[in-house]
Amino acid sequence: MNGRRIVVALAGMAIVLGLVAVAAAALGETVYRADSPSMRPAIEVGDVVVAARLSEEPRRGDMVVFSDPGDWGPRVARLLGQDRVADTFVKRVVGLPGERIACCTAAGELTVDGVPLVEAYRVPAEGLASVLAFDEVVPDDAVFVLGDARSASIDSRYLGSVPMDAVTGVVQLVVPLGG
Repeated sequence: MNGRRIVVALAGMAIVLGLVAVAAAALGETVYRADSPSMRPAIEVGDVVVAARLSEEPRRGDMVVFSDPGDWGPRVARLLGQDRVADTFVKRVVGLPGERIACCTAAGELTVDGVPLVEAYRVPAEGLASVLAFDEVVPDDAVFVLGDARSASIDSRYLGSVPMDAVTGVVQLVVPLGG
């Protein structure tokens, strides 16, 4: 590809991103840039994520955006050996208020109230749903969230459920600019 084509392609990408941002703002949505591989392959590092403001409780399977609910940022940074991380996170809801989330069955699956959870989005889809065993009851005002790429995700398994008031939106659109 010659230099002129690269410039035209970059200009086109900038225009598309600008239009996405303007449309999202007009609709009361927020735009984020993914900086973690924890939601691969649904969201790659560098992808643009558009999230609608939360108008009702999220459902199981929703990808949600949430603000640091207190001390996730510093704890994640410490676990990753970094000085700091972004204070906004994107994860998938697997547990709803009052549910018991546990891992793992003999087949390596998560369970919700004792029933195995089908997770077609999980990477890798085979094998253990988590290398970390857990058995938690989600508080009444919270959700239990996990990254799709479990080996690259620091989530509710390590840091607990996310209070509902920290959840700012549900992912509506992913613009694939990463990966």
